Amino acid sequence: MGSVEDNYSNNLRIQKTIMNNKTKIGLIVTLAGIASNLTAGDFTSYATGDVLICFRSGSGYDLVVDAGPITTFTGYAANSRHTITQFNSTQLSDLGFQTSTFNWSAFTYLANNTLYLTKANNNTAVYTQTTPANDGSSSQQGLAASHMSSIVAGTANFIPGGPAHSGSPYSDSTATAVVEDDSSSGSGNYTSGGVSYHDGIFGSRGSATFGASVSFSPEYTVPAHFVLGGKAVRSDFYQLIPASYGLATMIGYFELSTNGTMTYVAQPTAIPVIQNGTFARNGNVNTFTYDTGLYGTYTLRGTNALGLATSPTNWPAITTLSTGDNNDHTGTDTTTDANRFYSITAQ
Repeated sequence: MGSVEDNYSNNLRIQKTIMNNKTKIGLIVTLAGIASNLTAGDFTSYATGDVLICFRSGSGYDLVVDAGPITTFTGYAANSRHTITQFNSTQLSDLGFQTSTFNWSAFTYLANNTLYLTKANNNTAVYTQTTPANDGSSSQQGLAASHMSSIVAGTANFIPGGPAHSGSPYSDSTATAVVEDDSSSGSGNYTSGGVSYHDGIFGSRGSATFGASVSFSPEYTVPAHFVLGGKAVRSDFYQLIPASYGLATMIGYFELSTNGTMTYVAQPTAIPVIQNGTFARNGNVNTFTYDTGLYGTYTLRGTNALGLATSPTNWPAITTLSTGDNNDHTGTDTTTDANRFYSITAQ
């Protein structure tokens, strides 16, 4: 295995790969923004323009979260990361987060029928921006806004002090996140009016498009093995201005980690950083050190000589590395291969 060390320059490749709205490969020196907590929302004082983050599964319950005003999201510096703290792991567990397939989305509306919607980003090998949808008419987007408003009204039944707050799992609800019935149709818990998240996003139609008032579903469908997969999932967050007859504008993205933590990244325009990479071998263990930037998540990938015809961004993932924090990190791979090629992708 001496060839791994002797041919370091040929056999170790630490790639700097960026996934933004224009796929690029490169290195950036500085990045804007640091991680922070998101300004709290509150269903007891909900205002038009508060962003809802919603989850549903086959458990029979939904989770609706008030993540705070859209002006907070649009006011963040480019590439800054913000942890959303308005819901907790107990509430996710009520939906079978650890074991079940589930769906999640984020959305809001303004009085002029401007919409903000997530769109699932399934470009997981290399995260590039999803294709923007066309803005809708004012009447179409107004219909979507009315569906969103009915979901907000439904939460009044489940906030502390609401008619359906007592008993498990409803007692896990807080002023910022409510556990509610998945179906409000025929439910005796919606005595204060409104509808569930599920019923609001579907309406009378068979797709999660707010009664077919928008051209795409804002939901990300997460598989049951998500927690074991070790990889976060991402949805792009778009602004749709009614009757502008243009394309929706991406303003950021939401990222849900396998531990249930959700992060919002504002205006992602910068290139993730990987620098100062080193390599050492001891027996069958290859050890890597590398520095990350403040932006992005990182994956160690590897292949043998037969895989060199494939793009490094598509090499098999060996392990998920530490997320961006501007610090030194170490990763390892144990292998008996005589020749091994590595790539670190930043997303």
